[in-house]
Amino acid sequence: MEQKKHRFIRFTLLALLCLGASLVPISCGNDEPELLVGYYLRIDTQVRLSFYEQDEEQGTSADPQADVLSNTILKMRSALKEAYPEPTLEGDDAAVITALDNIYKKYKRFYSHLEKGTVCTVKLYRAKLDDGIVVNSRPMTVFLFGALPPTNEQPDW
Repeated sequence: MEQKKHRFIRFTLLALLCLGASLVPISCGNDEPELLVGYYLRIDTQVRLSFYEQDEEQGTSADPQADVLSNTILKMRSALKEAYPEPTLEGDDAAVITALDNIYKKYKRFYSHLEKGTVCTVKLYRAKLDDGIVVNSRPMTVFLFGALPPTNEQPDW
């Protein structure tokens, strides 16, 4: 009986030792660096857009009707940079989406009555960055732009 008791204790100690050894890597932490969060816009368009301020100054816009759409997307890019100027570990989804939604709602308020179909899609992505390089991303929201407004209608933003 005594020998069974010692065997049981040795078995229990050995099991606890193995269990403890298997938990050590978990408790020591992760050696991988924490990835920063960034955001970017992906633009898919059926019309030619002009994203250069010099074009407007020189009078060489790609398509006069695309000016409003181009300016709206430029404003979205600027709003993204303003709402989230530097990558962080946490990100700020709410601030980024709100900033872009505000620009999009203004566009829709002025031009939704002219839309007949989608001519441009802008997707907002949340990305994990490793030394500035996107290693993983996922779409967060999509902005659909329809028919282009006439060039004589410019919103006062």
